[in-house]
Amino acid sequence: MIKSPLPLLRAWSTFFRYPTVGSSRSRAVFYYLCFMFIGLMFASQGIPPPITALKAIGVMISITIFVYALSDAMDADLDKFSSIKSKRPIPSGMMTKRQALLLSILGGIVSVSLSITINFWTTIFTLVSLGLGFSYSVPPIRLKRRFLMKEITLSTGLIVSILVGSAAAGRIPSSLFLPGLSFAICGIALYPTFYDALDIQADRREGCKTIAMILSQKRRLELSTFGLLVIMVTTTMTYGYFSLNIICPILIVFGGLLFLRYIFPLLMKPEKEYEEEAIEKTASILRVFAFLSQLGFILGSLQL
Repeated sequence: MIKSPLPLLRAWSTFFRYPTVGSSRSRAVFYYLCFMFIGLMFASQGIPPPITALKAIGVMISITIFVYALSDAMDADLDKFSSIKSKRPIPSGMMTKRQALLLSILGGIVSVSLSITINFWTTIFTLVSLGLGFSYSVPPIRLKRRFLMKEITLSTGLIVSILVGSAAAGRIPSSLFLPGLSFAICGIALYPTFYDALDIQADRREGCKTIAMILSQKRRLELSTFGLLVIMVTTTMTYGYFSLNIICPILIVFGGLLFLRYIFPLLMKPEKEYEEEAIEKTASILRVFAFLSQLGFILGSLQL
């Protein structure tokens, strides 16, 4: 007797809905789509061909599903000890490890199959993305446990996502250096301060060694401030050289100033007075900055 696929589909749907839609893996899918669109828009120098865009969207969604479903399956035993991650589908019992691995495999197969229908380089960057995701989470490689590799893998993943979109459009322009640099700085200087800082205990249990674990929160905030200033200044000074329009620096500088507005009060506090709630609130502003930066690069690529 053939089993109904409904229980499996219902379990898979929790990947996109729990603990809430905003804090589920749907958020990762959305952000990685934005990274892909940066490459697609830069290479197209305008509106990309609809069929190519749809295929690239499918590739990026599938890659993200592969990476995060695999990560959730590998980390499930430790996530149940985290006050935040224990609400995810696997630790909370709404999806099994096996179901997550099946979802990951499906994402990998779909991403490669779709990329093959686009072109050779899209397939290559898709395979690189899948390889990074696999190496990040699966023993014995498990890059997330190695010093600096958690941050470097994240930054590399963002850049490769941009390259997937660019390759889909048929070219890789030199102007991609600017968003690549900006998001690499985000991954190394900002992410540890506002995400890894909330995950230190879980990382310690897993044997990881991250920037967040070796720097005090004050030093991490200083690192984030420096990284933000570098992004804002570099974008403002070079957007014209890379043939971007004025929308790009306006949105990125606005987002950076908004973010700094929340960082400076934290910098003024003594180390012992840092509160997790304040860091979590500022992390939400980081997401706003990341989105404004993505939007700035996408709109900035338009030839107005």
